[in-house]
Amino acid sequence: MTTSPGIEDLLEQELRDIFGKEYLSSDIRVGKGRVIARLREVSRLWEKTRLLTLAHRVGLLISKAIIRTNMNGLNDIKNNIILSPIAEYVTPNTTFAIRAERAGIGHEYTSIDIARKAGEAVIEAVKAKYGLPPKVELDYPQIVVHVDVIEKEMYMYISLTGDLSLHRRGYRIYDHPAALKPTIAKAMILLSGIHDNEILLDPMCGGGTIPIEAALTFENTTNICMDINSRHLNGARMNAIAAGVISKIKFVLGDTRNIGGSVSEIVDHIITNPPYGIRLGNPRAIRKLYKDFILSAYKTLRYGGKLTIITPEYNYVDAVIEAAGMTLRKIHERKVAHGGLYPRIIVYEKK
Repeated sequence: MTTSPGIEDLLEQELRDIFGKEYLSSDIRVGKGRVIARLREVSRLWEKTRLLTLAHRVGLLISKAIIRTNMNGLNDIKNNIILSPIAEYVTPNTTFAIRAERAGIGHEYTSIDIARKAGEAVIEAVKAKYGLPPKVELDYPQIVVHVDVIEKEMYMYISLTGDLSLHRRGYRIYDHPAALKPTIAKAMILLSGIHDNEILLDPMCGGGTIPIEAALTFENTTNICMDINSRHLNGARMNAIAAGVISKIKFVLGDTRNIGGSVSEIVDHIITNPPYGIRLGNPRAIRKLYKDFILSAYKTLRYGGKLTIITPEYNYVDAVIEAAGMTLRKIHERKVAHGGLYPRIIVYEKK
């Protein structure tokens, strides 16, 4: 399984919860945006796989190898694929496509190079076994073969969940320009420690991803989706309708710098994705917004409540909290990969 680097442990726990000991071996490896698990039982595999909310892709691992980062690494990839059991899955009667991904530094080859060499290897392996080559179909293949090169490691797997990443939820009718991946939104919800019958507020909800994921996860949370932009708020409503949770979310037009002016409730959790100064090109442009938001959030949280944010401005947030003398205690912090950046998810508790 692949996911956003930084939340692999949460995916591992979700995997354990869904599959259970009767399906899952204790041999689970985690890291580099990957979770590799050995199954004891494969019945109902498709049904259980579809329950995973933190995974991007799920596949059957065919080959894993250490390869070189120079151009000889392409030959390493080809040789490992030829020696793998890939011809048991790709035959002359099936169409296939290679999807390649490369991460890390120091590689002399590109993802395109990997895909080309891997495709040659699959064709050669199938032809050696059956006497005929398989057919390449880039747009609508019957079998999708992923070849991921992470630093010096190669993973080759056959997709069990189709060609699109599972983080592309079907409810995304309206796509906010700075949308949070639903898998990261779900991770923030889990890290916040929220329980049923509590009140959740996202005061910069954008397309509504966090409140929607919370509504899909819990039966009785009160979910408040607030934004200063009416277009985004209407888009969030559209997404909530598509997700089937419109009745579980309250939509509020309001300013995150004055939450109390629009939201009368004292809330248990504020979970939000503030704008990134890095993306705006001028981090200073949003620092006043951050300061006003944190002061406003502090007033809106109950004692014992949690503030969970994802931001690259984590040092500035700490400085604001310290300068204002707010009794917000940091109880969790982790770096995650999102949109080519490495922000941190931070959870504060109001004491």
